[in-house]
Amino acid sequence: MKIETRSVYDVLVVDMSGRLDSMSSGDAGDRIVEIARGEHKRVLLNLEKLDYVSSAGLRVILRGAKLLQGNRGELKICNANGLVRNVLETSGFNSLIKVYDTEKEAFSAFAA
Repeated sequence: MKIETRSVYDVLVVDMSGRLDSMSSGDAGDRIVEIARGEHKRVLLNLEKLDYVSSAGLRVILRGAKLLQGNRGELKICNANGLVRNVLETSGFNSLIKVYDTEKEAFSAFAA
């Protein structure tokens, strides 16, 4: 599991790659909590290179979203592909956190 961040406008983009599962959720969770408690109020998870997400991974994402909401922030997801998108949709997760097809669509939604 690899997590990299980059700032685009006033949004912190979090690029996740690899597998977000029970093996990686501890370290990934710590990093997401650190990001959610940081200075950025708008966070976009780019899951384009994420190959797999388990229920433990979904909990990591949900915890980050709740922390951001508590700090008047917002978390969105983009570029979820294949199995990852399927898990988000099947679990109903996409009704909790908005999932966008592209970064551009997500940026537009932040601005709205």
